[in-house]
Amino acid sequence: FAYPTANKSIALHPYQSTIATPSHSKGIQTIMSVTIELIDSMLAPTPGQPAETLYRSIPLPNRVRELTSLLGQLSGNVNNAAFNNSNGGRVMLAAVLLRKEITALAGNETMTGLPSAQAVSLMGEIAEPLVSLFTTQQDGVVVKQSRRQIGHCIAELCGSLSVVSPENGREWMKSVLGRLQPGCIAMDIMYLKLLTDIAEQSPVTLWSVGDTATFSALFHGQSSSLEQLEASLGALCQVGIAYEKAKRVSEGNKETNEVERLLLAQFPENCTDVNPNSPPAHLGKLFLPNMLEALVTHTTSQTQMDVLSNCMSHLSTCSNQCPSLLAGDDTCLLALMRGCTSIAQITNTQNDEDVTFLRLSALDVFATITAVPQIKRWIMKPASSPSPASVVGDVEQSVSPLLQFLIQGADAGNGGDQKGVLYLCAELSVTGVDDDEENWSNEPAQVYDTESSWEDDHIALHAESLLESFVENLGGASTLPSIFQLVESLLTASSLWKNQRAVLSMLERCLAAAPVTFVPHVPATVDVALRLIQSGSARVQYQALQLLGSLCCANSVVETDAAGGSTGQQILVREKYGGTILEAVSHLIKSHCTKVASHACLTVVSYCRGGNGSENCMVPIEKGLIVPHVGNLLDSLRSGPLAVDLSNPNSITEGSLTVLIRAIGAVACLADAVGEDFLPHYGIMSGLTACALFGLEKSGQVIKLSANVKNTHEMSMLRGSAIEAASIIGQAVSGPEGENVSIYSKDASEIMTIATTLLNSGNTDVIPMDQLLAACARIAAVMGSQYVQFMPLVLPHILQRATEKLEVSVTDDETAGNDNTNDEGGYSVSIPGMGAKKVKINTTQLEEKAQSARALYEHARALGKDFVPFVEASATAFLPLVHCEYSGDVRSTSAQALCQVFKAACLSAAANDPANNARGPAQTLLPVLAKALTKQLAKENDDDDIEIRYAIADALSEVMWDAFEHTAANGERVAQILVADAREIVWGLMSLMQSCLSRRSTLLSEMADYSFDNDEIARCEERAQAEAEYLTHLVDSVGYQLKVLGEGFAPVFEESVAGLLKQIITANHDARAKLAAVCLFDDCVEHCGSSAANTYAPVLLQGIKDALDEKVNNDRDVELKQAAVYGIAQVARHAPKSIPSALGQELLMKVYNIAKEVETMQKGDIEHIALVENAVSSMASLALLRGSPLCDSVSDKGPLINVFLCGLPLEEDFAEAKICHDGLCDLVESNSINLQTQYSTLIPIIGKILALVSEGDDIASQGSCSRLTGVMHRIQQTVDANSIQVAFSIMEPDAQQAIVAAMQ
Repeated sequence: FAYPTANKSIALHPYQSTIATPSHSKGIQTIMSVTIELIDSMLAPTPGQPAETLYRSIPLPNRVRELTSLLGQLSGNVNNAAFNNSNGGRVMLAAVLLRKEITALAGNETMTGLPSAQAVSLMGEIAEPLVSLFTTQQDGVVVKQSRRQIGHCIAELCGSLSVVSPENGREWMKSVLGRLQPGCIAMDIMYLKLLTDIAEQSPVTLWSVGDTATFSALFHGQSSSLEQLEASLGALCQVGIAYEKAKRVSEGNKETNEVERLLLAQFPENCTDVNPNSPPAHLGKLFLPNMLEALVTHTTSQTQMDVLSNCMSHLSTCSNQCPSLLAGDDTCLLALMRGCTSIAQITNTQNDEDVTFLRLSALDVFATITAVPQIKRWIMKPASSPSPASVVGDVEQSVSPLLQFLIQGADAGNGGDQKGVLYLCAELSVTGVDDDEENWSNEPAQVYDTESSWEDDHIALHAESLLESFVENLGGASTLPSIFQLVESLLTASSLWKNQRAVLSMLERCLAAAPVTFVPHVPATVDVALRLIQSGSARVQYQALQLLGSLCCANSVVETDAAGGSTGQQILVREKYGGTILEAVSHLIKSHCTKVASHACLTVVSYCRGGNGSENCMVPIEKGLIVPHVGNLLDSLRSGPLAVDLSNPNSITEGSLTVLIRAIGAVACLADAVGEDFLPHYGIMSGLTACALFGLEKSGQVIKLSANVKNTHEMSMLRGSAIEAASIIGQAVSGPEGENVSIYSKDASEIMTIATTLLNSGNTDVIPMDQLLAACARIAAVMGSQYVQFMPLVLPHILQRATEKLEVSVTDDETAGNDNTNDEGGYSVSIPGMGAKKVKINTTQLEEKAQSARALYEHARALGKDFVPFVEASATAFLPLVHCEYSGDVRSTSAQALCQVFKAACLSAAANDPANNARGPAQTLLPVLAKALTKQLAKENDDDDIEIRYAIADALSEVMWDAFEHTAANGERVAQILVADAREIVWGLMSLMQSCLSRRSTLLSEMADYSFDNDEIARCEERAQAEAEYLTHLVDSVGYQLKVLGEGFAPVFEESVAGLLKQIITANHDARAKLAAVCLFDDCVEHCGSSAANTYAPVLLQGIKDALDEKVNNDRDVELKQAAVYGIAQVARHAPKSIPSALGQELLMKVYNIAKEVETMQKGDIEHIALVENAVSSMASLALLRGSPLCDSVSDKGPLINVFLCGLPLEEDFAEAKICHDGLCDLVESNSINLQTQYSTLIPIIGKILALVSEGDDIASQGSCSRLTGVMHRIQQTVDANSIQVAFSIMEPDAQQAIVAAMQ
């Protein structure tokens, strides 16, 4: 079919003649087919929806055929004016209904009642009529709307046909693309939008039949209007995105069916790879520069801002999902930058909001494109390297011209004003805030921000978020100098509050995006914040508080040099400015502006929390930084927010209530930070317990709202904050060992009375459940076993939240296909056979489940062995949540809670608690829990939050440690893993280990990228360190099973572990990877029997030698050396014949050089004492102790014995200490150590060993202690009393007492 040049009607197919149009007098009940009358009835529904019911009673094939025919009839009469008045709605509804029916045809036979062959045939029947209807050219708004809806039907037909019959789907796609070509070349907007729909709906099928040449033929048209250009650009971007989706699907699981592939292709996914040779890149090179050049010409008129914004939206989406199309070569990237810059720099003298949004959308494109790693590298490439032609004229050769273009603007190189992206963001930050400062100040503070909270500042907030993105993407070293020039310019140009607010916000964004590079600017930034906090403007005060709080959160960020090493310079905000900051904050706590007062309280919280470069890290700060200021802050809180009159609840305003909630939170954080030093201020407790009953009245065992008091969410939050703060203060003043618990006991009982009364009555609306349970958990931590009486009242509420069925709703998505959708939450997905659906999940329930897991964790940890009666019910409730697919927070918190539940079971079994039924609960739970955690770790995606994986892996390693560590009175472990279970678990863990090492390898290699500045390197190091900590838990989980099973683990080690470890030993340069391998080989040699020891000792020795040859650059290298030195001792004891003589001598010299540090330094002064003690043990195991492999080949053992004695007693590793202290007895008894010459050294060693054992340190067996006592008796017999007395007198009193007690 050629592109039509004249209007024509669609001839009816034979099946269409069966459609009757009954007389209006017959009524709707007589209609047996889809007619205009039925459509009209559905457009004007009556109660009970009889029209919809009748429509559904018509068989699916009839509905499909008759709707198609009806569309032909309506379109054929479109030029009839009388008929056309009502045609618009009819065509729209008929097309929407047909689209749904086409979607239904993609379902299986159970859903449609049609065999697949019949469904394919039916779709084939309507295909040509729909395309013919679409290609008919007629004028008018109604016609355009009708064609758009028919286009949706054609796109849906492509998707459904591809699902039911991929082969027919491909053939139909070829036909459609051929029919689209003339219209696309003619720049018919409807054709281009249909191409966009098809690319979005069926990306896999589209690219299975098309290639670069196919799609190039569609974009050769020349646009004459902005609408045509927008449609063409949107289609080009969507075709490129479709390629990336199709590529992702084709590279995915080969076993997926067509439905799964279709669903997978629907979901957008960021693409960070730019392939200049890919089809999208070729399409971009061919068409994008001309499109962008044309786009720039349309910016001069400043009309059709919405269409221009759509163009920017296309580019922004494409930069996320198909950057290859936008940056396939230098020309494309330059064209993109020029085009977006032109739009971002549009003047807006009339403050037209549409123009402002357009400028922001252009900046959005820059922000997304600079976040693509490969594009960032091109932008950051130094000018001395091959790079795109200069776009700014003459530039310094050391600076990337593209980078300079972005930061300084197109005119910078010609002496023009700086108008790059940073300038534009700063400009919008100043002008984009609400002008009415007085109204802002008078608005009440809110506990939670809503969508409307900052509605009038949304332009400024958007611009500031973009500024943060640019600093993070382009690096602090490249951006901060320009930003500080802007800051200085804004502060000197005017004292207007808008400028000052913008400066403070910009500085906070820079700190967040580039904390390392920002370090040298901290003093000046604090000075600016402290100066501006004294402003008379509430808005400036608020922003200054925000900046100071952020500086406190980033308190311990360390500056690094160009090589990534630490310079030792830190942000020490509290140490240098703490007093001044808190003094300023204490004044604003009493501000009449509730927003400022509330934020001042939050700044106190930030100060107390500590910081490591990220918010809410909860790292405790040194007490000395806060204790001197507590009194002053509490005075300000008492005379300000806490002075509110609570006698009339209904008279308290929303703003005052919010400030009171924040003030209570600040009090709690102060108490938590200073601990028992809060005791002098404990009097505040009475106010908090009274506040917990704010607006309530207690009568017997009932707590209810007082008369005429309305229970608002804010009031509930106030009571919850009060009861939680009271429990925090009580826990703080009780002391770490409970030494002051008597002071708190009465108030703790009162809090529990309130809590249990509310829980018993079921009236938990007056206090949020999560805060109520959190308070209970803290009281449990203080009361310990005395709290058990409350568990039957508290636990059911925890378990009820955990087991409550999650509300997941799947409803029809009424916004599907609408170009102006309104997202009301949830996510949309088109399900074959069912159509567009909106999936909504009750996120409040997910939060509650995570909160209940935290409460269970705290209760189990607090009660320990006394928790055992509740183990089974808790495990039953929370095990399923480890696999909660909707929330990582639920999965991780449940894993941690179950870890504590298992520990409680182990503690009870180890204590021989009769309630534990021997070792039943622990043994029953171990394999189930370990397998569940391992299984879930395997399901966690590599791109998921590392903290989720870390938490689950931490729980697993803790479970394995408890199983290894806890034994009953008879010596048996309270929970024993079986070999079959270990085989399954270890196989999964080794696979996870390999993935972890792969991610670390990628991160470590990226850190050498020239485009990475110190901040990017720091972020990479942080992620690599997180992976290292995750790896440690995986290794520990394997290691504890190995130690428990001993020789029985050898087959598992050979099958699943040894292969990967050998690769690491021989070919991996990652110190963390080598540490993991050496540690597991160490354990295998030590615990898995002589056969395994002799098998793997040679490989381990190779790793040991390599590790000891490495230079020590950081703590990670020290850990590797420590593991290597430990391994030497294990090989010497368990596989001595595997050590060649020459290698043995070499290793002996290396460990001797490490160990001899004990001769020149006190052990307490040695930095890496664990490494040195391991070296002492390894040296003895190689050459001194009984059976050591080099014992006979070392003729002069004097220097070795001297180092050995100087290193005793060993205290770091109890197992090694036992061996060496027993070996000391052997050396003395064999006269290898001369008592008469070494008595003065031996006496302090013996005294210290006996003293440590008496204190509970298991560093020597009872047999060794008896032998050491025997050595003392021999010394008495061979050495004169005066000499002994001299040696005895210089010993520590505890050592003297231990010897006296042992010899009595």
